[in-house]
Amino acid sequence: MSVSVLSITGPLGGISGLLQGASLLGLALLLLKAAQLYLRRQWLLKAVQEFPSPPSHWLFGHKLEPVFVGHLQFPVTPFLLSDPKSDGSYRFMAPCIGYGLLLLNGQAWFQHRRMLTPAFHYDILKPYVGLMADSVRVMLWL
Repeated sequence: MSVSVLSITGPLGGISGLLQGASLLGLALLLLKAAQLYLRRQWLLKAVQEFPSPPSHWLFGHKLEPVFVGHLQFPVTPFLLSDPKSDGSYRFMAPCIGYGLLLLNGQAWFQHRRMLTPAFHYDILKPYVGLMADSVRVMLWL
């Protein structure tokens, strides 16, 4: 009497049965994760439908769309950084701007931020609101 390795009714003894069980479990987990990702994407698409936008590519989204500022067109390629202060994102600017609040992390960043916070209090910035609004109008050509 012979028993096939791929037979569901056969005994799961030995290494081949263990591998078969592990592969079935892995496949089930993979399908579960794919279903979760699909449902999450559908939920996000439904949430974003409320905002008006040009039609997007099914794979690239709006990455291939040109960026317009006023009547000027810019070939900008947006991308997403998972860690905004990673080694490659701002480090090339370090010789120009130094290692201040923008490039610091951890305790040093917290100490510098604590020293700068009082300088940006609402009462201190209030006299400059009109000047900032005028500057924005000039930059946007309004």
